[in-house]
Amino acid sequence: MTGLRQVWLVALREVRERSRSRSFRAGLVVMLVVVIATIVVPAKLDTGGGTKDVGLTGAAPTALSSAILAHGDAIGTTVRVHRYGDVAAGEEAVRADDVDVLLVDAQRLEWPGRVDEQLRTIVTGAIQLVAVQKRATAAGMDPDDLRALMAPVPVEDVELGSAAGRSPDDELAAIVMTALLLMAIVIYGNLVLTGVVEEKSSRVVEVLLARIPARVLLAGKVAGIGLLGFAQFALTAVAAVVATLVIDSVDIPAVGAGVLAWAVVWFVLGYALYAMAYGALGSLASRTEDAQSVAGPVGYVLIACYWAAFLAVSGDPDGVWSRLISLFPATAPFAMPGRIALGSVDWWEPLLAVALTLAAIAGLVALAGRVYTNAILHSGTTVRLRDAWHSNQAQQPPMTRARGRAVRTVEPEGSRDPCEATATDQDPRTREASTIHRQPEGSEPGEPTGVGRPAGDPRS
Repeated sequence: MTGLRQVWLVALREVRERSRSRSFRAGLVVMLVVVIATIVVPAKLDTGGGTKDVGLTGAAPTALSSAILAHGDAIGTTVRVHRYGDVAAGEEAVRADDVDVLLVDAQRLEWPGRVDEQLRTIVTGAIQLVAVQKRATAAGMDPDDLRALMAPVPVEDVELGSAAGRSPDDELAAIVMTALLLMAIVIYGNLVLTGVVEEKSSRVVEVLLARIPARVLLAGKVAGIGLLGFAQFALTAVAAVVATLVIDSVDIPAVGAGVLAWAVVWFVLGYALYAMAYGALGSLASRTEDAQSVAGPVGYVLIACYWAAFLAVSGDPDGVWSRLISLFPATAPFAMPGRIALGSVDWWEPLLAVALTLAAIAGLVALAGRVYTNAILHSGTTVRLRDAWHSNQAQQPPMTRARGRAVRTVEPEGSRDPCEATATDQDPRTREASTIHRQPEGSEPGEPTGVGRPAGDPRS
């Protein structure tokens, strides 16, 4: 069986086992509920820019109602006007939350609590407009001239973006993609970490290593969890897009298919790079409680690389520092997607970055495989990285002590010197119990054999 086929079989086993677990299904449901609720609930509870209720009482001009409605429409807010016969009725409506504000005699605004600045701007603007119209009429100005004088001036909105012609959608896409990649590596890298430790502590790994090499087992575990992670993220993204379209609360950024394709590529490469490191360090721990401590260095490097890439790309995506950061394998998964979304790369830069990252992954597979192979069968205490790197599993004794019980380790054939005496050979009681005595022909039962007979004995 080829190595790739073995990796694929291990990956399928990982997908099958984890997808059947209740924890994975519960986590997926919780993630979907949280994402959808994050989009739907604020849209339902948001009153900013929604319907506002204004109460009028006292000496309020008739034209004031239409002026308030016009000002609300101008800023995208629907306003409803209610008239009350006296101030007491209007104040009762305010206390009952029937209206958001009460305008008394077109001079005083009464609020139920804090002042709504947006609504105050609408009402005061309408009051000023009605007052100007009243004064102009008193001065003898023709109504048509007054309307022409008060007509709004149309203003066109043009989004220039940055100096390089980048749109806000591109910048938002760059930020979101790098943040999602960091989240994915942290979540699913830790799944690899805990999965390795759980298999090691439960001794399942010894059964698996009897059939497949350790490097294949590690690569298959990383691939299987990566497939599950990508499927989970894709399902969550689809749910978020559908919820956004149904609610129609925010505009979805217009991101090109090429940018999304590159985002998927760097999701795979970034996850593979860091997940291999998580898996290798996970083999050093013998208990789940020790997993996070041994994987601490990977977490520090991950956060440092993310911030280095974020600061470089957000500051000057065309600069020399950004170009170097986007080519270095550890930071490329965070820097290159952002630069691609911003249109700040030459055609050869993503290809070179992919080649360098693949080379780094290949080297890390070899290094992580060695650490994993040498440390995965050590039980009891946490193995130091230096010891795992220099140790040779074939030289380990056939029995190790793990938390008060004897555990048999795997010993390759031919690794033991046939002339080497074991503890059983040296202990005369064990030797006597384990040796099968053969009686020579013609000797009586219980009679000693030729071993230890006096010289000259004819039976010798």
